[in-house]
Amino acid sequence: MLVDVQLDKRDEICGWQGLPLGKTIVVGSGPVGMRLVDEILRRQPAARVHLFGNEPFQPYNRVLLSALLAGEKSARAIEIPVPDPGLHPNFEFTVAAIKRIFPAQQYVEDALGGRHYFDHLVLATGARAHVPNIPGNQSRGVYTFRSMKDTEALYSRMASARHVVVVGGGVLGIEAARGLSRLNTQVTLVQQGSRLMNRQLDSEAAQLLTTKVSALGIRVITDSGVREIYAGARVTGVRIYSGEEIECDTVLLSAGIRPNLELAREANLKTATGVVVDDQLQTSHPNIYAVGECSEHRGKTYGLVGPGLEQAAIAAEVLSGGKPVYQGSTTVSRLKVIGEDVVSLGEVVELMDRPRQREVRWGGQKKSSYRKIVVHKGKLIGAVGYGRWPDFSRVQELFQSGRRVWPWQMLWFWLCGRLWFSESAGDVNKWPATAIVCQCNQVCQGELLKAKAQGCTTVASLSGTTRAGTTCGSCKPLLAQLVGARPQRAETWQWLLGGSTLAAALVALVVLMPAESVAQSVQTQHWFEKIWNDKGWKQVTGFSLLGLVAIGMLMSLRKRLQWNWMGSFPGWRLLHVALGVASAVLLVFHTGFHPGENLNRLLLLTFLLVLVMGALAGTVTALGHRLAPGRAQAVQRGWSLLHIVAAWPLPVLLMVHVLSVYYF
Repeated sequence: MLVDVQLDKRDEICGWQGLPLGKTIVVGSGPVGMRLVDEILRRQPAARVHLFGNEPFQPYNRVLLSALLAGEKSARAIEIPVPDPGLHPNFEFTVAAIKRIFPAQQYVEDALGGRHYFDHLVLATGARAHVPNIPGNQSRGVYTFRSMKDTEALYSRMASARHVVVVGGGVLGIEAARGLSRLNTQVTLVQQGSRLMNRQLDSEAAQLLTTKVSALGIRVITDSGVREIYAGARVTGVRIYSGEEIECDTVLLSAGIRPNLELAREANLKTATGVVVDDQLQTSHPNIYAVGECSEHRGKTYGLVGPGLEQAAIAAEVLSGGKPVYQGSTTVSRLKVIGEDVVSLGEVVELMDRPRQREVRWGGQKKSSYRKIVVHKGKLIGAVGYGRWPDFSRVQELFQSGRRVWPWQMLWFWLCGRLWFSESAGDVNKWPATAIVCQCNQVCQGELLKAKAQGCTTVASLSGTTRAGTTCGSCKPLLAQLVGARPQRAETWQWLLGGSTLAAALVALVVLMPAESVAQSVQTQHWFEKIWNDKGWKQVTGFSLLGLVAIGMLMSLRKRLQWNWMGSFPGWRLLHVALGVASAVLLVFHTGFHPGENLNRLLLLTFLLVLVMGALAGTVTALGHRLAPGRAQAVQRGWSLLHIVAAWPLPVLLMVHVLSVYYF
């Protein structure tokens, strides 16, 4: 009877309301293990959870180790907070390696011989750096890059290293090479594959990345590998497959990962490449689960943090009594590599030769960015990009939903690098509720809107409630859209406002000023009349105006076609306004405030309309930061569209005007 009372009391404290009771042990304090703990405690704040980590550090985000090595993040900035004992009284965190699992007796043994019993055990042991079987790989001066300890060792080595050879051209290898080169250390990057990031990028994107890496002073060698490491008391050099010998004093091995399976194998759990799990992340033992890089689901292991976080959420739901089904994860890489956005999803490399399959590319070597989509039978099956891709989140949602890609969308992508004609496709407020906004944590738009309705009105509060944006942070601009964060000030907004105001003033001058009269004699002509009423000057101002219109029409394609050779967008925009002001000035000197008749009058009115719409669009852009959130973009888009629509008849009217003057 006493036992029944105690169980009822614990049921009341935990608030589990009939859900499974018991103690859960989580082995592994990496991002996936910490997410699992967070998910369990979010569902059941008083659940009995014991977390074990084998590193003598506060749990940290392994994804950000390269930023720590490069000096962009501090050690504290990449820490993952441990649950608050005040809110979770039955949570316990122990820094101790688990040495053995006893499945039949349901306990684990730590490195000190302590026994810890469990009702459920979750393995989140992750993976370790793969050390290639290269002669000399255990020599002094050979490092790996996988843990905080590795990072500290490399950071200390940077002060004395003269030449580092990095083996492996994946993300970690590239980022490590960049971090190691920041103190003028000579770095050579050796990649066994034919290109950098060969599992995520096609040849075009990889070439752009190689160019960027080489610009940092890093030598890149592809289609090769290290055959031998020369070392005595320390590393003195390496020999690569081509036979070239490279003198160096440090070698960094960044050639992939290997799942940590030792615990599972010794416990006689079923393993293959990873610990084999079913659709509930359950291993061959009914009370033992595995998530993250150490697990293998339906014959597939994932080397990315995103799928591990998805698995953590599924496992937590299962442990809390739910019956979710894990269907596998979408292979999406959304990374910041040497300061550039690199994205890849689905099938983009080593494509099968299939009927009705199309590859559509935009950009390339003549541009600083590149995008490609792969469409099979009207469905998006892959996408890869290098450089900024503002609506990639929408592309990802299109991929996951399996909706159709239409032929005109592919044509538009080939021309402009976008699948949607309107930029509103990037407006997360218009996405379906099921669309995933935060890929890392699998947070959908509907969940974010629900949190917003419950009072989350800032990006920070939205992230704190839903965990969106807490891993890589790439979705934070989308969160800002959802909460209606006030737009930032446009660069050089004062000049933009001044130019737009001046253009509007000149238009008002043309409309309101009376037409200039013609002097009775050339001897009494005013200087202004000598310009607007002289045939020679008339040609100068007229053809100058024609040239400015041609330049303006060409510049209008800059944003549509992402012509980066025109300079930065704020500079281009300011130049566009200056062009409008110059056109207004030339219009004054060309017409002498005479409205003209018939075609000439129509041409003048069209000119003035284009200038007015442009001035209003420039004013809204300059003052957008003072408008209500969400309002600025809509107003700016509206006036810009009117400006573009008004400008289209201008070239035709100008050509007819020129023909009527010089031909007829």
